[in-house]
Amino acid sequence: MEVLSFQEALNKANSYTKKHLLLGNGFSIACVPTIFSYDSLFAQADFSDMPEVEQAFKKLNTKDFEVVIKVLEFGSEIFPIYKPEVQDVIELMKSHAHKLKERLIETIAKNHPSNPSEIEEKKLIACRSFLANFIQVGGYVFYLNYDLLLYWTLMNSLDKPDEVLKCNDGFGRDAYVSGDHVEYSDYLSWQGKSSGQNVHYLHGAIHLFDTSGHLEKFSWVDSGVPLLQQAKKALNEGKFPLFVSEGDTEKKLHRINCVPYLHYAYDSFKGVLGSVRNRTAGNTCIFTFGFSFSDNDCHIYNEIATGRIKHLFVSLYGDSESEENKRIISKALALKSIRDNKHPLHVTFYTAESANVWGE
Repeated sequence: MEVLSFQEALNKANSYTKKHLLLGNGFSIACVPTIFSYDSLFAQADFSDMPEVEQAFKKLNTKDFEVVIKVLEFGSEIFPIYKPEVQDVIELMKSHAHKLKERLIETIAKNHPSNPSEIEEKKLIACRSFLANFIQVGGYVFYLNYDLLLYWTLMNSLDKPDEVLKCNDGFGRDAYVSGDHVEYSDYLSWQGKSSGQNVHYLHGAIHLFDTSGHLEKFSWVDSGVPLLQQAKKALNEGKFPLFVSEGDTEKKLHRINCVPYLHYAYDSFKGVLGSVRNRTAGNTCIFTFGFSFSDNDCHIYNEIATGRIKHLFVSLYGDSESEENKRIISKALALKSIRDNKHPLHVTFYTAESANVWGE
């Protein structure tokens, strides 16, 4: 099977009007592997208050938080069928599933780089160049990670007049009339559905907080306080950011559909894929980078299969013959086989390393 370089894949995609981008966990790992891999997060997480959860990781032979969350959630639903009298165990499993979601985001916040200056400038420059291949030609970027790396990169471009990326995450200041003049809020909030929004956090992010149904975004520019410091302060106050870490794809979809921002982001994703009724994707394609096509994210890649977008470009990291890459290749090609002949899906693979997302 042929695996192209990123540049060769881009050349192949030049026949399309727009190129969209889906970023998975590999995007963050490529920047700071010591923080954003599940191995690293597991090593840094504190399970001292719930030793049963640590034993569950060992028993399942995994360090993937979502796998354990899924087992705990499913177990708490099935357990009552066999042992309805042990309600205390059932409630403990439910409680641990909830705590584990919180522990995941707490661990990311605790170990996340404190501010953009901790990311080498050459990395941010390389990432801006990578993103420009999509954003600057009218494409949308969909982010599946909770961290601030994408946001920092986009904000970093604002200081470079000749390199500003045309990005819009949908947040702005609320305006209201006071007497004979207009005043603006001192916080940033999601402005609702907008055709101009081209950056979407599909599973939420650490700098987005849902305050009584009102979604706000932390901003360093407005407060002068680093975003991570703001997020940690909120966590210490018992407030948690908007994020989706449910254990299986159905629960993730339920969570997404309950939050207007997430629902709109997901609907926008389906829109560019042409998987929404009465919408067509047009002459477009989508690239994935660092997306593993795991079962927990089948609500994401199934939309590609049921849509009408013409071409899927998939990144492969390392040896294309590795077991992990063989699994990704199989998943991607399976999407192709689902399509009807009237709207065929072309699938092309490229090497992740050749994209130089964070530089060489």
